[in-house]
Amino acid sequence: MQQIYLRYLLIGSILTTFFLTSCKEKEYPIPNVPVNLYINLDLPSYNALNAPGGWVYVEGGSRGIIIYRNFDSFIALDRHSTYEPEKECAIVSVNPDNNFELLDSCSESKYSIISGVVIKGPAQHGLRRYNTYWDGAYTVSVYN
Repeated sequence: MQQIYLRYLLIGSILTTFFLTSCKEKEYPIPNVPVNLYINLDLPSYNALNAPGGWVYVEGGSRGIIIYRNFDSFIALDRHSTYEPEKECAIVSVNPDNNFELLDSCSESKYSIISGVVIKGPAQHGLRRYNTYWDGAYTVSVYN
């Protein structure tokens, strides 16, 4: 009886080890680049951010950042698409047909402009999101 128990224990531990080592989650495909930006909302180039629903592209991150105003908060997402990120064309832009979506024209993947999550694949990872802080007046900080 003890031999049968030991066999089941051995088989169980082998299967557990196999599943734990084979089910590794894929690494996030976009590099973690230091970001520390200050956006002055008084400047004409950031005028679109003075109203909810406004957005602008800024330099920084891996391949640029999009900043979106969602009422009294700001969302900052890296423009580097997570699907086949090694391709030069793996950059998201605001979808001209739907301002609430970001489109990777290279793969046709779509992401939410509010959260960066994948709306339509083939992408499987959402966009990298950066922290934001608004002082309630004229300055938005974007950082990680």
